[in-house]
Amino acid sequence: MNILNRFYDEETSEKQEGFAKHGHIRRKAKMNERIYEKAFLRMNEMQKRGSKSIYLSAENHERLTRIVQIVGEDKIPLFAYLNNILEHHFKVFEQTITKEFKEKYKRLF
Repeated sequence: MNILNRFYDEETSEKQEGFAKHGHIRRKAKMNERIYEKAFLRMNEMQKRGSKSIYLSAENHERLTRIVQIVGEDKIPLFAYLNNILEHHFKVFEQTITKEFKEKYKRLF
């Protein structure tokens, strides 16, 4: 085997490995997309707006609204999307939040 053939074979092999990796990445991205949609772009037990208001920066409000409209295909309201995000945040960080709260909370009596 001459050096050009060996180089070509190595290059082809690297390209094939790269394509395999990209295929894996694409499959993983698609799976992550489905997980994201299931976790966040769904209605939850909260069927209507609550009586509490929150304030967001105009930039974050615009981002969230566009995500709900475009990615979520306008199938869920903004309040449901935000509620799903917060539920996920509390599940992921529950132990840390609880620990910090207990360390910083001082009883009155």
